[in-house]
Amino acid sequence: MSKQKNILVAVLGSTPQILTETLWCLKKEKGIDIDDVFVITTQFGKKLICEGNPSIGLPPLLNGVFEKFCKEFGLRTKFNEGNIKVIRDEKGVELEDIRDDRQNEIAADFITNEIRRIVSRKNVILHCSVAGGRKTMSVYAALAMTLVGRKQDKLYHVLVSPPEIEGNPQFFYKPENPIEIEVNGRKISTDKINITLAEIPFLRLGERYGDIFPSGITYTELVDRIQNYINIERPFVRASSGEEIEIIGENKEFKKALRDLERYAKNKSVKVVLLVGESGTGKELFARRFHMVSERKGKFEAVNCAGLSESLIESELFGYVKGAFTGAVSNRKGIIEECDGGTLFLDEINKTTNSFQAKLLRFIEYGEIRPVGSSTTKRVDVRIVIALNQEPEEWLKSGTVLFDFYNRITRHQVRIPPLRDRKDDIPALVEFFIKKYSTESGKNIKGISEEIMDMLLAYDWKLGNVRELEGVIADMIARADESEEIITNPPDNLKINVKAQDKVVEKYVKEISGGRINLTLDDFEKMYIEYRLRKNRGNVQRTALELGLPRSTLQNRIKSLGINPSKYRR
Repeated sequence: MSKQKNILVAVLGSTPQILTETLWCLKKEKGIDIDDVFVITTQFGKKLICEGNPSIGLPPLLNGVFEKFCKEFGLRTKFNEGNIKVIRDEKGVELEDIRDDRQNEIAADFITNEIRRIVSRKNVILHCSVAGGRKTMSVYAALAMTLVGRKQDKLYHVLVSPPEIEGNPQFFYKPENPIEIEVNGRKISTDKINITLAEIPFLRLGERYGDIFPSGITYTELVDRIQNYINIERPFVRASSGEEIEIIGENKEFKKALRDLERYAKNKSVKVVLLVGESGTGKELFARRFHMVSERKGKFEAVNCAGLSESLIESELFGYVKGAFTGAVSNRKGIIEECDGGTLFLDEINKTTNSFQAKLLRFIEYGEIRPVGSSTTKRVDVRIVIALNQEPEEWLKSGTVLFDFYNRITRHQVRIPPLRDRKDDIPALVEFFIKKYSTESGKNIKGISEEIMDMLLAYDWKLGNVRELEGVIADMIARADESEEIITNPPDNLKINVKAQDKVVEKYVKEISGGRINLTLDDFEKMYIEYRLRKNRGNVQRTALELGLPRSTLQNRIKSLGINPSKYRR
């Protein structure tokens, strides 16, 4: 049996000293040697760790204080820049700092996902350290620990006294030989400084931090807000082979889509659900999850409507009787009847004819089918999941869908976000595909280089979403050397696509900004809002809808950026 590993996760804001203070306490006061350190922080926090802050005399923790500390106390603790996890939003953009409720919520997601990923390793004991410098982040780290809920893990709050010593740039831990440091104009010996790790009972966090929650939200509501889209158990589906396939995704909108689907599945009165999502987003995976959660006893069947002609799709789904057409030498059950008591998944429904839609509508409404060539009907109990790879409104405008059929199947919709809108899931998906394809190929590949990961996060994945990402990982592993552990060579087509995408973005920026490229974010945002207002003749409501923003939010940005919508009205 392998030895248990002690891992420290430090959630840092503007005081990198928390890390060494915690390590000191664990070693000197509790006799615990930490094997690995992970830090969760912002861009600002990472800069402090790696570069320090010369203006206040704060030295860098890495390549300085940390190594000196480990040598002084004989620690073999591993910590490097790769173990610093900078909080990213759902598009994969790193947060510079945390300033509002939205960024707090992003931090909650990220911290929870990172902690869950760490504790998923075998034989790991987690020690999580927080401090008062970033109280909100402390709360989210604590809530993350609560949601993971493992008894062997520990959550500590770092306390330093006298209080004015906290964050002092000269103090990181108590050295073996005491030294004097300056605090508010007076000298104090380090042997007079006390560091303690107060263990935090998870369920009393609301009392300890109740005063710093976002205004108008209670502790209970905050926990519920996170639990709504963070499940302790990862959802999975069962393939036709019986293999369990994990559904990877902690992105908020992705989790919301999955949660909506599961609610429909548990509601037996819902007979048909429409999945809206681009190619490769995982619509069949969602359909299988629907079938599994609804606990149907019958079979799950998947049909791609685009691959069958009108006559063939009707006979395949509804069945036929002997003599119905040339070659019909005997009666045959259709797929719908075969999966009586189960679930039918119809992909690319927009490729079907009005005639087929009318027959399918009758089945949805009355549960009756009529085999091709038959004059009698049969009652069948089948729930249907329908997939559409374009916006429903666009399909309706095309004139290729019956209005009654459209109204019926769009009643219960689940929208699966494209990969470019859930880039925070890319690292976990990459890890999953690497494990899958390296196992299949018999190679010992453990990861990819930071350069390739940055490339994957920058790319928009419009050609195939998760399926495209899987293909890229599979190709890189297929081309990797037998001795290779970290992939460093991306496919040529990915590099070409990223460059092409950059050119499109550059062209778009030039169009909006009148040829300028080097813009501040505020400059570009102002120009982009003005560009949209100009297109909409100054209509703020329509512009807000196009930008996916509440009207009040857009009005606030218009005011703060000094934009005058009235000059675009004509």
